[in-house]
Amino acid sequence: MTGIRTICAGVLATLIMGCMEPVTENLWTLNRIAQMETEGYCRDIFISGDSVFVAAGQAGVQLWDISSITTPMKVWEMTLSDLGASKEITQVEYEASIRQLFALESNERPIHIDLSQDDSVVVAGQFSSEQTKEFRVITNSSSSFTVYAADNDDGLKWSRFDYDPGFGLWFNSAGDEIPSHGNPNGIDIYENEIILTLDQLGIEAFHHDAGNISSSYRIDLDGNARSITMINGDEFYVACEEGGAYRLNMGYSSQWSSEIQFAEDLYVTHVANNQYQLALSCSGNGLVLYEAGSDFSIYEKGIHDIGYVYHTEFSKGYLFAATREGLQIFEIVE
Repeated sequence: MTGIRTICAGVLATLIMGCMEPVTENLWTLNRIAQMETEGYCRDIFISGDSVFVAAGQAGVQLWDISSITTPMKVWEMTLSDLGASKEITQVEYEASIRQLFALESNERPIHIDLSQDDSVVVAGQFSSEQTKEFRVITNSSSSFTVYAADNDDGLKWSRFDYDPGFGLWFNSAGDEIPSHGNPNGIDIYENEIILTLDQLGIEAFHHDAGNISSSYRIDLDGNARSITMINGDEFYVACEEGGAYRLNMGYSSQWSSEIQFAEDLYVTHVANNQYQLALSCSGNGLVLYEAGSDFSIYEKGIHDIGYVYHTEFSKGYLFAATREGLQIFEIVE
């Protein structure tokens, strides 16, 4: 939809000029609460209650207990050999209601790990296809889940799994591939809306309706669209590497969208959101904090050199940062 970016060009130009002035006062500071050595690079985290699942790069997958936030403890770990993998682990996701863990081996097929048995951690196998860049898991019921993957070769791919109590196994019961207009890098889901990031082609949105998934619209963006964070079905943030980041709001119709670009001088790989607080993962540039205003403004709140940052997440009032120096936990002081 090539006209999306020009509909409100005049208004947006004024908005961008007005809200992107550097802020040199009222910056936020970071108070480090804890730092955990993960052996391999901490590439990704997934927080569930007092548990933090860690994609520890070449060290595999780890589980940390953060019931004491100042003194986290490692509960268990699985090496690449334990997982049957040969490349670093770059993503983890846990579905608490069915006690199933999923991990992504870099540019390979996601790994399914069964944690439903209290005394064991069982690798159930791999699924989907190679060249998976990122995935999301949706629980359908106590015995069913669906995985949606950003497949860099084939577009959007989904696979449904159902548990057979007779065999004690999860079986792939359905699935399909939906072509995209570019090579997907990232994915996020909110209810029936699915969005892929497409390298230098921006993003493509898909709508899921009664089992049918169809392309809804595309938005071209500067830079290389890396990852997306959906706030709801209409508002989301896109990390565009050398293009910085975007805040997009589709409003009631994709024909009346608003967008604002920020952090253009940084290399942004992920945006985490906690109401008005934004944390940008900027690789070698560290961690950058922004404030998102209700009037669609964006204000920089400080650059923090905490090492090479891959990913961040907010939980329980704290900011968790996945870095080459391990997993770091911070408190933002405004």
